[in-house]
Amino acid sequence: MSEHLVAVPILPVRDMAEAVEFWSRLPHLEVEEYGGGGYAFVRHLDAEVIHLDHRPELNRLDNMAGCYLHVPGIDALRATLASAGMQVSEVRDEPWGMREFTLTDPDGNTIRLGCGD
Repeated sequence: MSEHLVAVPILPVRDMAEAVEFWSRLPHLEVEEYGGGGYAFVRHLDAEVIHLDHRPELNRLDNMAGCYLHVPGIDALRATLASAGMQVSEVRDEPWGMREFTLTDPDGNTIRLGCGD
């Protein structure tokens, strides 16, 4: 158990198989579906970073869910994801000192990825 607060966002997904396939394509992530169904854990180096919650009634266009992930090597990661055909924005240098881009998953969840100076 970590000695500092750890928050793990829970993102809604319409189709668990599609979501598992999507998240499994991201570098250095592993996805484990819960044995009872309807839920999955996205891990990075054995740490849970995102949970996926099956919500078949989810309307992608109305989905306002998302999260922010602090990651190193933002430019290389963005290039890798873009070359894999994933929906990513351009990298931006923000006035608050972060260099970041946005990734959108098939369910409309917005994942902002960034690193500091």
